[in-house]
Amino acid sequence: MGRKDGKPRGRMSSYAFFVQTCREEHKKKCPDENVVFAEFTKKCAQKWKEMSAKEKRRFEEMAERDKSRYEKDMANYDPPAGGATGKRKPRKPNLSLKKVMKMMMKRKKMMKMMTSKNQ
Repeated sequence: MGRKDGKPRGRMSSYAFFVQTCREEHKKKCPDENVVFAEFTKKCAQKWKEMSAKEKRRFEEMAERDKSRYEKDMANYDPPAGGATGKRKPRKPNLSLKKVMKMMMKRKKMMKMMTSKNQ
């Protein structure tokens, strides 16, 4: 399954394969239940940490196969002519930061004036 521009989808890590497998197992057990993503990923992360290297090996092999698939697909991929040059648009300055700094300076001046009047 590729993208619109024909570029191959990225490779998956062993952890991503593990989470995908957990999700499929959960769907088989509870097909009607809605899953809260944050809770589900926390549980998956905990399981992943507790797994031994022997148990993780299955997912690492899946990741290696996917890596070779990705490299093969990228070797055959021809990017479209006149596509993106890789340059990003320059970021606009953060105006909110400027506003905050101006407000702080005004407040500082006012506090200075108030303290000088009270003395």
